[in-house]
Amino acid sequence: MEDREKQIVDNLRIKDDLNTARELFFINTQMLSEIVDAKDPYTEGHSERVRLFSVEIGKDLKLSKKDLAILSLAAKLHDIGKLKIPDNILKKPGPLSPAERNEIERHSIYSEQLLGKHPALEPVLSAIRSHHERLSGQGYPDKLEGEMIPFLSKIITVSDVFDAMTSHRVYRKGVYTDEETVSYIEKNSGIFFDGIIVKSFVKLFKRGVFDFCNGEYLRRLYPQKAYEYYIKALSKCKTDKWKEVILFRLGNILNALWKPIEAISYLEKALSYKGEYRYRIMNEIAFSNYYMGNINALYKNFINIKKEEANVPLIEIIRTYFSLLLYYSRKYDFDKAYSIVNDLEMMFEEVKRGEYLLANEDLLVGIEKKRLMFDDFIYLQSKSYNMMADIMRNQGEFKKAHRYYNLSIGLKTISGDILGRAMTLYGSALAYLQEGNLKKAKIVALNCLSSNYENIDKYGIYLANILIADIYREMNQLDKAIFFLIKAKELIKFTKKNDDYYKYYISNWLYMIKTGKEIDVIKGIEKVIDSEDYSIIVKGDVLYCYAMALESFDMVDAKEKYKKSLEIYRQLNQIPNIKKIENRLKFIKSLKD
Repeated sequence: MEDREKQIVDNLRIKDDLNTARELFFINTQMLSEIVDAKDPYTEGHSERVRLFSVEIGKDLKLSKKDLAILSLAAKLHDIGKLKIPDNILKKPGPLSPAERNEIERHSIYSEQLLGKHPALEPVLSAIRSHHERLSGQGYPDKLEGEMIPFLSKIITVSDVFDAMTSHRVYRKGVYTDEETVSYIEKNSGIFFDGIIVKSFVKLFKRGVFDFCNGEYLRRLYPQKAYEYYIKALSKCKTDKWKEVILFRLGNILNALWKPIEAISYLEKALSYKGEYRYRIMNEIAFSNYYMGNINALYKNFINIKKEEANVPLIEIIRTYFSLLLYYSRKYDFDKAYSIVNDLEMMFEEVKRGEYLLANEDLLVGIEKKRLMFDDFIYLQSKSYNMMADIMRNQGEFKKAHRYYNLSIGLKTISGDILGRAMTLYGSALAYLQEGNLKKAKIVALNCLSSNYENIDKYGIYLANILIADIYREMNQLDKAIFFLIKAKELIKFTKKNDDYYKYYISNWLYMIKTGKEIDVIKGIEKVIDSEDYSIIVKGDVLYCYAMALESFDMVDAKEKYKKSLEIYRQLNQIPNIKKIENRLKFIKSLKD
């Protein structure tokens, strides 16, 4: 941890070149604030929540773009000085000694030392240094009073106090309720806290803005918790602009939770406001329909948005092309999918060129603009790379697949998309399995399983267990294979699609064939062979298992089943599966010869 901290802190020594400085700050700010939060598990996400709260107060107070940019960066980095505070002080569960208290109170000074003295950062450093000052002069580190305290520091102070009091802390038991905290801040308005800022804070709190901010922080980490915050925000919301945003977020979260029918009800309400989120909502509705099995909705939405392309933001054009990539992938039209891959790569480059056009812009405003587009763009880019990787894997182009999987994992790590990262690890492990690199497949799959346990994602755990069982089966470590199969069976109720349900049975059948239970496999398959509960690709997998089991009894029938499976895989252009069956048929032919 210390080496990583030193490396990031060294990177944050700001260079004279504005482009370099912007890139350094943008890349490292997220990681640095997360390291600060990681030093104390009780403060997870504190820096980002304080930034979200502070920016909303700043917007309400009509701050300029420049001041909002300064405020956003200062709030995000307000606690970085804690990197220099020893853990035995920072995490001490009991009262601090005078010397320890003095060391804690130096963290805002340490922040200046860590960030350096570049002139462009002076307002950021000033806002950070004074965020623990109080109007009465009872704060630290400089005992400033009243108007001597920078206005942006005063905003961060209120946000910091609100989040600290409503979060768990190592030095106290329990937390204050939101209402208790708001009451405390109101009572000390004009004493500790600036009255104008407190008035804005209370107004925003009553309108559900801080509930919305909590949802924004949680939506990629813990979608169910984020949903609960968005519901609270909606119940307090008074303006159409905020209602549109909250309704959209609710639909987006429900899609992530695999509840598309509920999602559409919120999204259609959001669309009725015809606000700035219109095209984003149209894209999300298309995904809801796709999750319900209407794949053609993706293509129809692409056509509708294409008609209005001149008015559509680039990020939504990219999202629409991603949905088209998904459409062609699910239609197994990989030639057209390849074309969309090229289109997306060109659009990603266009975004990068657009960033360079900001070279002459103010450093801090440029950093904030990059941050505003970063979360959504990086998330979308990482999903696109993941889909590109899946396509390459299905085509047997494993080198390209691993390149895209690695790009996706890198972006998801930077953006904090831990759920998405786990699913990308799953795809990467599957690619290693298909190309026969079992050692790497095992390492990546176990990493995937560990990530899903950390995420408490039972669906992801289910899929990872099956994949690991498949890997151990191919390694002929059958005792380990059955262990993970049993674990998967315990979680089968958490499957989200019928195809995922059958993944367990296919894996189990292949294990049973390895252990000489072909008759039981044949009996099991004959019960479901004509089922319409699964997709055509699963049909191909079932026929493959059927053929494998039949080899011990009827080679002619086995060959027939292989050919039927091969026909399906060729129809779907599944190159690794095609090669697998062709090799099996060659083996059968060699036996005759």
